[in-house]
Amino acid sequence: MDLEINTMMVCVHTTDNSKENTDPIPIPDIRSNKPIGFHDQEDNSTAFFQKLVTANFYGKEISIAIPNEISLSLSISKKAMVAASKKRDELNKYSTEQQTLFESDVKSAYDFLEEVQKSVVFAYRAVESFCNASIPDAYIYKKTTNKGVVEHYGKEQIERWISTSEKVSSILPEILACGSPTEQKFWGDFKNLERIRNELIHSKSSNSASILAELFSEVVTRYIASGTELLEFFIKLDPCNPIFPLGFGTSQIKIISVPNAEEYLQKI
Repeated sequence: MDLEINTMMVCVHTTDNSKENTDPIPIPDIRSNKPIGFHDQEDNSTAFFQKLVTANFYGKEISIAIPNEISLSLSISKKAMVAASKKRDELNKYSTEQQTLFESDVKSAYDFLEEVQKSVVFAYRAVESFCNASIPDAYIYKKTTNKGVVEHYGKEQIERWISTSEKVSSILPEILACGSPTEQKFWGDFKNLERIRNELIHSKSSNSASILAELFSEVVTRYIASGTELLEFFIKLDPCNPIFPLGFGTSQIKIISVPNAEEYLQKI
């Protein structure tokens, strides 16, 4: 667990007991990062910290506990899906009365499209963020082209040039020492999630209408859910991993044990 010099942190919880303590640590929001724990060997106490980011609001500085980007994206996606489901119900009522929406009643259709697109994009972004956060800085991905040339990709090149589906199917299994998710039932749905997301972000006039029509299909709900299923596939492997988001079963916090926590933190 590496901390950079001058990392801003706030203490969010303390315990006056051993580092083996298994009592739950209070988390104010599921979108938070896992706290960083320091066990002081001198007084046998443990303190938990959250990293901070400083923002400027109307000329005033405020420090905020940094959220987990994966959790934040999932939250946006889920809220948008709830809103989209309500609009879908409204549209279902209209469909029993009329076949064409073009007057004031078309608002529900447009509202639905806004929310479902938001849900698609952020469900995919959650997986994308998870992949990029899981790749170590020094990791090198070797890929053989059709011409037999072995290409080497560092982390920055992986983030920029390798698709998310390739990251989760080839790179993460190597890093996390696990099987590939390509044989899981949700894999086909995730590939469709990726396809629709790419069509939305890189819109082409030639297929815009077909994508909009597909978004009204109920199967899109399944595509969106596949993002969470894919995350669960990896997160269950290591409940202690500090970059993994909260909200996926029981999470555990790794604790750094040092002779004197105060002296250690003064160096950061």
